[in-house]
Amino acid sequence: MLPYQDSSRKLRDCAIAVILSVIFSQFGGLVFFFTVPLYVLYYRKGFSELLPSALTVLAVLAVLAIWKTRLVADTDLRRALIVIEMIIPVLLMLGLFFVIDVIPVLSGYRRLYRLLAATAAGVIVFIPVYLILRRNEVFTNAVSYQINAIAGALTGSGGGTYESEVMKSYLGEDGLVGYMRTFYKRSAGAFYFLILLTTSRFAEVIMFRFGKKNVMRLTEFTVPTVLLWPTLLTAVSIIVEMFNLLQLGIVSPFLWNAGLILVFLYGLQGFAIMRSLFIKFRLPNGLRLMVEFLLVLILAMPGINYFVIIGLPVLGISETWINLRKSIRST
Repeated sequence: MLPYQDSSRKLRDCAIAVILSVIFSQFGGLVFFFTVPLYVLYYRKGFSELLPSALTVLAVLAVLAIWKTRLVADTDLRRALIVIEMIIPVLLMLGLFFVIDVIPVLSGYRRLYRLLAATAAGVIVFIPVYLILRRNEVFTNAVSYQINAIAGALTGSGGGTYESEVMKSYLGEDGLVGYMRTFYKRSAGAFYFLILLTTSRFAEVIMFRFGKKNVMRLTEFTVPTVLLWPTLLTAVSIIVEMFNLLQLGIVSPFLWNAGLILVFLYGLQGFAIMRSLFIKFRLPNGLRLMVEFLLVLILAMPGINYFVIIGLPVLGISETWINLRKSIRST
């Protein structure tokens, strides 16, 4: 292949990745998948093509954020909106560079550790941004007004009804704003971890389907034993605070996020064990999919979903002492 043809093909691949990433970033929930084309570009072409493409995407998104907020008269509010527009792309891009194993300190470590390190780095980056936005009175008032308007729409139309009184009692004095703030603090890091895990896995599956990359099967996933005690510690901390036995103060959000991540990982290991059992007993694919779909439905059922939320992590933790998959494979 001639040198100029090779350069032209590289430029084309980079351009496609940039365009797809920018498009995904502008369509609601797809913003969380905007790094997938960049992952694919890295797996196909390497870091030398990824780096300029990633910087180009961020530059384009910054220009779009400035353009979309051009009509906002208040300078402080406009700056806050630009930061909000950019924070998710920046954090996901940061996570991408951790996941693809280009951070020298983490080079060679298992991907799970790099994902955990990326989550910690994302939290460290976001904390000062959150504190700055919190001091922006115009922005916080605007957000609070919108959230309270939603709460009013939910409770106002049914004023005096049992449902509206339950909602008001559940939300307490702080209302929906306080509830959402608490929920966000306790779960934002966990959601960030889940998004990084999902997008990197999705890109790997794409490459696997085209025969370009090998991927670890779900049935082979295991949580390192070293994470068992942190999981138990954070789980106990969450239970203690849920039942108001003790207030954990400033460390509470960190324990909640860490606990949710670790419980999810052991739940994933429990699900991997289930998959292995399906294989052992030669369960038909249709029946296996039905069981998995049923688990998803149960997760959406308050009260009953605790059987899955608690059951799968417990099954995963049990493999610390009983190697179920080894016994399954030996049979």
